[in-house]
Amino acid sequence: MKIQFIPVTQITDPRTIALGLSGGSGTGKTFTALRVARGIAERVTGKKGAPIGYVDTENKRALHYKEAFPEMMHFDFTAIDDAGEVVGFGVQRWIEVIDAAEAAGLPVLIIDSFSHAWEGVGGVLDEHALALDRLVQAAEKRANGRYEVDPSKFSQLAWAEVKPKYRRLIDRIIRAKTNIIICTRAKPVMQKGFGDKAENARATKTRRKDVPWDPASDGDLMFEMTAMVILDPSAPGCPVHQIKVADQFKGLFDPRRPMGEGTGFAMAEWAYGAGEAQKQKETMDAAREIARGGTKAFTDWWAGEGKPHRAVVKPIMDEIQGLCSAADDFAKLSDDVPFGRGDEDHGEAHTDATADERVPA
Repeated sequence: MKIQFIPVTQITDPRTIALGLSGGSGTGKTFTALRVARGIAERVTGKKGAPIGYVDTENKRALHYKEAFPEMMHFDFTAIDDAGEVVGFGVQRWIEVIDAAEAAGLPVLIIDSFSHAWEGVGGVLDEHALALDRLVQAAEKRANGRYEVDPSKFSQLAWAEVKPKYRRLIDRIIRAKTNIIICTRAKPVMQKGFGDKAENARATKTRRKDVPWDPASDGDLMFEMTAMVILDPSAPGCPVHQIKVADQFKGLFDPRRPMGEGTGFAMAEWAYGAGEAQKQKETMDAAREIARGGTKAFTDWWAGEGKPHRAVVKPIMDEIQGLCSAADDFAKLSDDVPFGRGDEDHGEAHTDATADERVPA
């Protein structure tokens, strides 16, 4: 294969979107996916009523919405074939589904629920259990009763067999020529504390303290998505926990507002190199740079030149406050006391900004 480097100005093919939605029952995954997909399909094709591919593993649940979304192209994806044989949800079947969606020219494909690829019959966890059982049996045969075999020592070897297959599927998803929305189930997380003080008992890279849900998937998939969010039953359709959302989309994912056709249309605009996504990212980066100058610098900008950009910057305000605080703390460090502050700063922290000038929440 000839290796050729191409100037990006000559690359005109649109980018594709891989959006992940995760949530428990009652979070609005199916309806939200259809609404976002409609927006994507209309932007990609330039016409209303453009087809939406739907891979349904949930006993035809998507058909509950067939009157509201007559453009849906439905595929009933079951673990049993036409002959009644159990074929499961193995990697190759999912790849074939994506191949078929591309061949049909579908502008967008919804997979609901992709959790079957991870924990369903013939899924990744099932494959791992089978591989582990086979490795342990082989070890016990070799031991021939001379010593006890510890199954846990063979778990990584089993994963070494299974994960490469799953990685091929993930690579197929992110290299798809159609846009994909992946819905996964979310499971309740064990919590500690009660009422308003309740929080998740164990922190992970995909959890937030106050959102007690874990996607029934793995990190490899979630962090390969263009965007990955968790929905909560208290606010159906709202991206309450944003596991991965790039700056270009932060203005689209409001945790207080349900995602819809506008979300999908705007994401597709970005994919085609249109819209305001890149300008918004540049504005956010500029705000971050100002915040590194401290609370006073950012407050002055916010009250003056930043006024037209407030709506763009608000989605990253927690990050901005952290940058301002870090800059303020650094400014108070004494040159005479390494790794700490001078005696004059041991008391209550202070700032040059008045109560009315502090960084807005």
